[in-house]
Amino acid sequence: MNLRDLGQKIQGAREDKRMSQEQLASAIGCSQSALSNYEKGKRRIYLSQLEKLSEVLGKPMDYFVENFTDSSSDKYLYSSQDSLMLKIINDIYRLGDDEVKQVDEYIQFLKWKRNGGET
Repeated sequence: MNLRDLGQKIQGAREDKRMSQEQLASAIGCSQSALSNYEKGKRRIYLSQLEKLSEVLGKPMDYFVENFTDSSSDKYLYSSQDSLMLKIINDIYRLGDDEVKQVDEYIQFLKWKRNGGET
């Protein structure tokens, strides 16, 4: 799947919900032209907006992002097996600045511990 395929899924889910581009754009906090570009695969969508799309359209995140690759780099970005990672990322987006710093400190501690306490 590439950005164009993702856009088609967004458009299909929007149409299933019988929403106009303008209505959906307003619901997720972007312009109608930005949403149009998402649907055409001409613009990358931020995870936070994709999460809002998921909520507004009543579709799980997996519906939009399973087996997603970026055609410009062909890097594997997501599969349904990575749902825990996606959940963690979404949870981090909901944290305050101090909490995000604590998460980062813990990650650094885990990396330090994995390396035998070496910096």
